[in-house]
Amino acid sequence: MSVSELHYHCQERLMFMFKKALIILTLSSVVAVPCLAAEAHGAALPLQEKAPASAKTIIKNAAFGQEVWVMLGSPIPNGWVVIRSSGNMNLIKDMNNAPAGYEVWVMLGSPMPPGWVVIRSTGTMNLLKNLNSASSNEEVWVMLGSPMPDGWVVIRSTGTMNLLKNLNNAPSNQEVWVMLGSPIPDGWIVIRSSGNMNLIKRLG
Repeated sequence: MSVSELHYHCQERLMFMFKKALIILTLSSVVAVPCLAAEAHGAALPLQEKAPASAKTIIKNAAFGQEVWVMLGSPIPNGWVVIRSSGNMNLIKDMNNAPAGYEVWVMLGSPMPPGWVVIRSTGTMNLLKNLNSASSNEEVWVMLGSPMPDGWVVIRSTGTMNLLKNLNNAPSNQEVWVMLGSPIPDGWIVIRSSGNMNLIKRLG
């Protein structure tokens, strides 16, 4: 075999080996990519399974005392209060079905559920108390300007605090002295006045 023929034969063999290696490399890539994709998909499953429930889901299924973080400016569901704030988030708490007399510290400006009053304030926080289902004739001191539940009257004042009395379910013909300007519950009338006090009576 001449030198030129030998050279040509070597070139052809090298070209064949190069093409074979290229085919093997291509097939390996085709097999490897789906495997990587499958592994990546499999790795995502535990993250999806461990993902926390959304605030909407928590609120929907909440019971008394449930807490959840929501965005600042988010509407607050009925019966919930804001107990903490951090950056652009508020921590809210479900006060629906709270026991009578239950107390909770809330952020200044937090919504107040019906039947709750402010009994103390620090300037940035208010201490609320639940007067729903309170016993008849129960008395409680509240901050001046606190909401007053239906059926309660003001019987004393210090200038910064008011003493409230529960007249819900009071017996017929009961008489109570209340501060001038106190709400008069339905079914009660004023029968006497003295200075800054009114004597009210429940009709039979």
